[in-house]
Amino acid sequence: MAVTKIHAIKSTLGKAVDYICDEQKTDEKVLISSFGCSPETADLEFHYTLSKNPDSGPNLAFHLIQSFAPGETTGGEAHQIGTELAEQLLQGKYSYVLTTHIDKHHIHNHLLFCATDNIEYKKYHDCKKSYYHIRELSDRLCEEHNKSVIREFNETGKTYHEWQHYQKGDSWKAQIKKDIDECVKKALSYDDFIKLMKDKNYEINGETFGEGSAKYITFRPLGKDRFVRGRASTLGVDYTKERIRERIEENVRMASEKKPDEPIFSKLKTNPEEVFKSRMSVEKLLQSFRQTPTDLIDTSNEKIAQSIGLSRWADKENLKRAAAIFAELGRLGLQSEDDLEERLKELHEQSRHEKKEVVRLDKELRDFREILIYARQYTENKKYVDAYNNSKDQDRYYRNHHDQLTLCWGAEERLQNMGIDTRNLRLKDIEEHYQQLTADRSRLAESYKAKESDYSRLKKMDDSIKKFLDEPDKLQTFHSKLHSKNR
Repeated sequence: MAVTKIHAIKSTLGKAVDYICDEQKTDEKVLISSFGCSPETADLEFHYTLSKNPDSGPNLAFHLIQSFAPGETTGGEAHQIGTELAEQLLQGKYSYVLTTHIDKHHIHNHLLFCATDNIEYKKYHDCKKSYYHIRELSDRLCEEHNKSVIREFNETGKTYHEWQHYQKGDSWKAQIKKDIDECVKKALSYDDFIKLMKDKNYEINGETFGEGSAKYITFRPLGKDRFVRGRASTLGVDYTKERIRERIEENVRMASEKKPDEPIFSKLKTNPEEVFKSRMSVEKLLQSFRQTPTDLIDTSNEKIAQSIGLSRWADKENLKRAAAIFAELGRLGLQSEDDLEERLKELHEQSRHEKKEVVRLDKELRDFREILIYARQYTENKKYVDAYNNSKDQDRYYRNHHDQLTLCWGAEERLQNMGIDTRNLRLKDIEEHYQQLTADRSRLAESYKAKESDYSRLKKMDDSIKKFLDEPDKLQTFHSKLHSKNR
């Protein structure tokens, strides 16, 4: 279990650094680590970074405390968890000093990080959203390290910030309503609706009817700490369990009474060669692929099996969906099961390889950011070292330019420790290489995510095809309609 709290440092930055680095609290400074700065000169380096953004505001740094339950962890393990939290929260952009105090009955981490980042010199926004992000990261890391996690959340009413997002439709309550509407539209029964919502990673209570049942159905999305009641005063009159069931029954009844559509294959291009010869753009092809249905209706559902009308509608709908899937696979050049299996294998291997490359680039970028930080610090302050070396009164010059000299010498030492020859250092080359790494990482991340998405859709199509071909009567109907169309 870890409890987190954070506050801004507006003055006495040096005292804050000295406090968290107290050797009596940190096992004689063993439990101290840093990024983008040295613990001994962190206050100077923070001020140097802050000077790059005159509009950064009054905050000099932020002090994050992560406290563990007594006896639940060791100093070394707590420091490891704190390091992982710092890396995931700050992403190698903010200089920080991390220390672990073991002098109290509860071990706790102190993370002091600059209020302005070292790469783009943008300020860190401390707000309710950023705090919840910190807590979620801390909880997840505690779970990964087999520590207990507090599950409590105290919130009443609606904040102005939440109201603004609600008006734009992107608050988490608006998202719940959106997901309910989507599942109501797809569901063939109330039980089917509950299953669809659970497939979206919702935890649901009070969904049953009858004597002894809860008055309200409640929903809790993944990552949220409390349930939301499906009642008129919370989500609206259309989101009570009674009204949800009514909406589903109305949709199913309307679907069963719907007039027959035009012939299924009237607009369907079944010859893939015609498609490839056409001038369909890549973007339209991808858009078509993403709009193609990937799953079939479960006709073994009790409600469907007991209704002749629903059964006919489901068979017809599955026929249309199967036709659309076959046509889409044809447009993608996949003419057989072997072709599809080969494409799935290819997408899986490519996405896995690219994801590994993204992880490798993330590590390289993390290390290179530190080089970039010190290269800038060294290059900008080197003129003071040159002037000091040529000064006739070095003591006086040192007193007048102590901070700049300390920053330059400290940066030079850190660069040399990282294997960088400062005599041939070219800041422009380092910045260009960093930009190239960033662009490569962004491109690869976008590519592997797209491949993962396409793999998921193709896998669902593959599963649907196998299910469809396992039903001989449906397959016979499909071939007869296809044959009549081709004549």
